[in-house]
Amino acid sequence: MNLIYGLVEETYKCMWGVDLPDDGPIFEGKHMDLITGQNDWAAFQVLLRADEDFTVSVSQNPIFTPVGSLPNVRLKAHLDGLPDENISMQLIDYVEDDDRVYKADILLNNESKLVKGHITQPVWIEVKVPDDMEPGKYMGRVDIYTHTMFEPEEKIDTLTFQIEVFGVKLPSIDGRKFHLDLWQHNSNIARKHEVELWSDAHFRVMERYIESLSELGQKAVTIIASEIPWSGQRSFKVTNYLSDLFEYSMVRVYREEDGSFSYDFSVVERYIDLCFSYNIDREIEVFGLTNIWVDEAYGYGAVADDYPDAIRIRYLDKRDGTYRYMDKGAYIDEYIKALEQFFIDKDLIDKVLIVADEPADIELYKQRLSRIKKVAPSFKYKTAINHIEFIREFKDEITDFVPVLPHVCAEWDLLNELKQDIEGRLLWYVCCWPPIPNTFISSPLIESRLIGILTAFMDFDGFLRWNYTVWPENPRERISFRYPNWKAGDTNFVYPAPDGTPLVTLRYKNLKRGIEDFELIEMLKDIHPSPQEVIDRIWEGLIAVEDMKEFITDGHKKAEDLYSLEHRDYDRMKMMVMEEIQRYI
Repeated sequence: MNLIYGLVEETYKCMWGVDLPDDGPIFEGKHMDLITGQNDWAAFQVLLRADEDFTVSVSQNPIFTPVGSLPNVRLKAHLDGLPDENISMQLIDYVEDDDRVYKADILLNNESKLVKGHITQPVWIEVKVPDDMEPGKYMGRVDIYTHTMFEPEEKIDTLTFQIEVFGVKLPSIDGRKFHLDLWQHNSNIARKHEVELWSDAHFRVMERYIESLSELGQKAVTIIASEIPWSGQRSFKVTNYLSDLFEYSMVRVYREEDGSFSYDFSVVERYIDLCFSYNIDREIEVFGLTNIWVDEAYGYGAVADDYPDAIRIRYLDKRDGTYRYMDKGAYIDEYIKALEQFFIDKDLIDKVLIVADEPADIELYKQRLSRIKKVAPSFKYKTAINHIEFIREFKDEITDFVPVLPHVCAEWDLLNELKQDIEGRLLWYVCCWPPIPNTFISSPLIESRLIGILTAFMDFDGFLRWNYTVWPENPRERISFRYPNWKAGDTNFVYPAPDGTPLVTLRYKNLKRGIEDFELIEMLKDIHPSPQEVIDRIWEGLIAVEDMKEFITDGHKKAEDLYSLEHRDYDRMKMMVMEEIQRYI
């Protein structure tokens, strides 16, 4: 077996398929220099390729394969000054992109993997740096062993890395400022892991996903308070890849024998308690009370003709044992009032925001807000805005503003004014639009990291994205869905594993890195006597525009015209920030 190998940075994305340039130079790196703070992490990738099939192993267990007598390559990583438990190795799997090219994305839990000849196998290596690690430089190595069947192993080479630890401690999760809001689609989690909706088994699975969100720095709890508020993301229009994307209410509603309604909010309370236990506790966002998505041609319209929104409240009628939907506006008003009272009784109302996802009709949205405010005056509002006129029209009625990135650019002056005046937070988002920057499979990984940097550049509070687990039917086999409207990867940051856990991705890791870049910049602002000079130097190395009015992503500019795509520029930024912080602590 002719095996070649090398080291690359954490933002490198391996690809194989058609019409790709020669990537031979990627194997030239045999040493890697890394930087990190305390309570931080460092990461890189090992790349392996052979001229024949082989297996690769990242554990000490024996490996055999049913396809025959194949050579095995085993990796072992170590860093001086840390126990080996602080170092993790994960095999990286490919997914097929919309262009039929396979691109690295999934970090597997598997101990081993069969690798086909002439295909590059990336391996993720991550070092967890504790908060009490002494500053300094530490040497590490990755030993490469090979053997076939019952032959003794042979160590064929050692790749080396050095980690420089700075005396700058990243804040713990509960002390971080970045407001991350990735919407949770828990009905889809139940389906993919084949557990009953809102059962104990479902909550056990959801906890692992909540844990993964917490590690990213998630701050918002997603509550679904009516049936299918997005009408399944209109997945019924995709007939060549049938995928169930419907999200169901967390509230159980009953009609009693006397005709009155009763409400069971126990699932809502249990889910909030679960999220709060993982420090996801700054916001409770409620979906399903306004701007319900409709498609009347397919049957997804309103149930109550006398209500200005298509809210669908399902209830069990105890009088005859049938399930029905509230068909009168007065019933819906009563339900919304009861939900408000629940949050008041639990002393949570100050954290609650009623969310509208991309309303398009100004007058209709005004009617909907007015109706809710009349029956539930304690609620506050948050809106994901993809119609530019909504920013000016509702600037005095919405607590949290979340404009899509191109509208941030178009209304930059107004948004700068709003920073000083709005009651709540100012976030931004991307979805299927704009094409750059984004977090698609096709996007450079550095664009996931850029999210935190760009949030700091705009002096916003955080970032929102609609996806985390909005998987199509077989996400591990085919993540592409509704192309070209949704690009591959638009629907997820993690994948479902057979053991009921999420498999995180390279995009997840780079998003996490960018959020921590934001935290370091915030630390610099808090501790440095004149931080603006340093911050200006940060932007000079990363952002190629003076302000967001020039940050046009409509296809007339390339990514490199707007921001750096070079990993070394981001590491240089991190080193600069940590050096400055270290001077004043």
